[in-house]
Amino acid sequence: MSRGAREPYQSHDAWGDVEQVNIDRISEDAAGSFGGRIAALKPDVVVDLICFTLESARHLVQALRKRDVLLLHCGTIWVHGHSTVVPTTESQPRNPFGDYGRKKAAIEAWLLDAAHNGILRAGILHPGHLVGPGWPPLNPAGHFDSTVFTTLANGEELLLPNLGMETVHHVHADDVAQAFELAITNAERAIGESFHVVSPAAMTLRGYAEAIALHF
Repeated sequence: MSRGAREPYQSHDAWGDVEQVNIDRISEDAAGSFGGRIAALKPDVVVDLICFTLESARHLVQALRKRDVLLLHCGTIWVHGHSTVVPTTESQPRNPFGDYGRKKAAIEAWLLDAAHNGILRAGILHPGHLVGPGWPPLNPAGHFDSTVFTTLANGEELLLPNLGMETVHHVHADDVAQAFELAITNAERAIGESFHVVSPAAMTLRGYAEAIALHF
């Protein structure tokens, strides 16, 4: 289900077996009809990739709670805010910053509470910085300007914030998809839990830049 505003990141014959439903979540949420549209499909599993407010999450849960549905919510590592311990594990306290991080942390807390109280079968997966087809990688300067890679390829100086000690945690889109598949297959272990979906270790911006420079 999507607005249908773009083609898939990769063409594949499998898309011929997929029923695509056009829906604008923002307008449907505003009208109070989004959850009902989802519930009417009689799903066994709902993978929610585009929920950004607690109100939207509550609306969806209200529509699904009467059915034995598994709801898997796509969160974000930004629920942790600034790292105090590295690597940061799932059990670390949430200290989110910014509007996006705070809203996603609120959704996580509410969904986990709902799962623990038997209101809905829900689990949460927190991806890191996505890479893969259709996703330009976050560069060593912490943004998406591809000229940074040109600078490093040419052996030129690159200025990094905070002495390059900030960290990034990339993950390939295929690994994120596999994590959702595993959560569906192992639903009883996923319910009421949140999982990081990231590479084995975070990398500093400096280390990232040096690795790229050595590659060229």
